[in-house]
Amino acid sequence: MKVLISILFLALANISFAEDDMRYYDVEIVIIENLSDAAKKSENWPLQVNMNIDQIEKIVPLGQPVPKLKEWLPQDVDLKASYKVLQSNTFKLTEHVEKISESKTKRVILHTAWRQPGLDKHKALPIYFKRDVPAPPVIEDDSSSELNQAESLPTILEGILRVTLARYLHLEAELSLRNKLPETLNSDNPFEILDNENVRNSIEKQGIIHLKQKRRRIRSNELHYMDHPVLGILIHITPYEKPEDIVNSAKK
Repeated sequence: MKVLISILFLALANISFAEDDMRYYDVEIVIIENLSDAAKKSENWPLQVNMNIDQIEKIVPLGQPVPKLKEWLPQDVDLKASYKVLQSNTFKLTEHVEKISESKTKRVILHTAWRQPGLDKHKALPIYFKRDVPAPPVIEDDSSSELNQAESLPTILEGILRVTLARYLHLEAELSLRNKLPETLNSDNPFEILDNENVRNSIEKQGIIHLKQKRRRIRSNELHYMDHPVLGILIHITPYEKPEDIVNSAKK
């Protein structure tokens, strides 16, 4: 009987330790587009990029319910604090976004944040998003601008991001930015499509801007930047404390 009680005590202690040991983080990202024509012509971008979304077995579409989240995550993870989009009033990079908005050659095309557990590369889930990005506004009376505004078109931003925790936090990022083709491409008449000069020009400019990088040793509460000729990413990761943890800490 004593042996059984000892085993139960150890099991409960291990469960308690696992729950207390699980760390959570608020991950905030800002994706920046460099609008200058020189930046977009600095590299030869591929005509097609396959991000293999369908081949990823476990993935979290940002801001959408994930029915299998409980199955995919370890049992000691709090599902309420896992891969949930955060409210904009909690963002810490708002001032940086406001400064970027004053630029004529750069703009923010995505600013978001989510909360997740700190898990290793075998358990952490990748975040997926896809966003329509409007064409940048035309800047009048600015002949010296580097912007190639005659070719500005709406685009589609697609990305996969995964934050993992080992000794340090790590981030894997893959983004693509491509022109949004006109609706006339859905026409049943192929000759009508080919006769449309705007559509032909859009098809010819379907080179996809692609970013694929890894950033190791991300320190929490510090601003990090992934550089790229066209797409840049600001990253800020903050340790999250549950309200009950704060209360328990105050009582000690």
